[in-house]
Amino acid sequence: MILINDQIISPILVESIQELNVPVFKQGNRSEMLKALKGMEAEEFFPLITEQQKLLTNSESCLALLESYAPDSVQNHWAKQLKDKGAFRQILSSMYPDYFYKVVSLDELNKISVEDIPFPVVIKPSKGYSSVGVYKVKSADQWEDTLHKLSTDLLLIKNIYNKEVINGESILIEKWIFGEEYAVDGYYDHDGNPVILNIFKRLFQDEYDTSDRIYYTSKQVIHEIYDDILTFMHKFRKIIPVKNFPIHFEVRKSNHTIIPIEMNPLRFAGAGTTDLGYYAYGCNVYKHYFQGTSPDWEEVLRDMDDSIYSFFCAEIPMDISQNLIKSINHQSFKKQFQQILEYREIQATNDRTFAIVFFRSETMEELYRLLQMDLRPFITLKEIEHSRER
Repeated sequence: MILINDQIISPILVESIQELNVPVFKQGNRSEMLKALKGMEAEEFFPLITEQQKLLTNSESCLALLESYAPDSVQNHWAKQLKDKGAFRQILSSMYPDYFYKVVSLDELNKISVEDIPFPVVIKPSKGYSSVGVYKVKSADQWEDTLHKLSTDLLLIKNIYNKEVINGESILIEKWIFGEEYAVDGYYDHDGNPVILNIFKRLFQDEYDTSDRIYYTSKQVIHEIYDDILTFMHKFRKIIPVKNFPIHFEVRKSNHTIIPIEMNPLRFAGAGTTDLGYYAYGCNVYKHYFQGTSPDWEEVLRDMDDSIYSFFCAEIPMDISQNLIKSINHQSFKKQFQQILEYREIQATNDRTFAIVFFRSETMEELYRLLQMDLRPFITLKEIEHSRER
């Protein structure tokens, strides 16, 4: 079963659920791809959700549907626990007893004493998505300026994202974890065994960067973290006994220890970016999950070439209002990549992403160049007419 939102849809997802004849409930119907899918009515779809039922979403906004139509389902129970980053930290406190975190209201955040904060820390909405409202604060002298930036972000996104996706009323302050960051798509099967479907590595501009611009994968990336990820998933299952449960999570490896950044329930990497694994090593995450299968990772690594496979998530800068955008020069933007595997133009009213680019590189040089690139030259703004007194 799948809850599918019409804003940003993967064509690979649509083809897969058509082929597998997966029951569908559609949130919106504006996408031409989505119109090709036959959806069920709510009174037909939601009563089918049982503890043993496989359920997937393509967007965090779909979690609100679970709360509305199947509030007592085990899927909704665990989704709420994991989606709330403060509750998530509480759940993991037995695994990481020395890890600092604090959940405060927005009002409390502005009154908190900096003497009580063990810098460096990161602050972010307890319910969040992507890198919106996420800031690293290195020292006390950066605190006030960061709070101002966070408040500005929360105002800008107020009418863009659903409260179930981003809610700035509760803020998480937590220890900044040093180390390399990885994103993982996986699921727990009908017996609760962990299955790894994708492993990506996150690329940062500098130590303050929290953007989701570029993730990449390669044989080296998989080799360096696979065993650690599998061990972590086994330990996590002892705390949260989920079954038939898809999950996307991000971790940092610090001093040979895996520490989770966040766990996103009932979905894979957002906005269809999970499809990077399809291009890198032929992994169709949707088919694996619904059919209960797993990639043969020994065979995957044996057959992979030495290239680097990446996705670029092109977002409108936060200081540009979406209402002021006249057009995006996609053709010019495409020329910035040496070998595009797929270019997806995005036109979503509730997301700042305007394109997702899957591409292949022979070295890391192209990735570092793209990471620093200013996207403003590819954005044309509307002319604002000014009235003049006569």
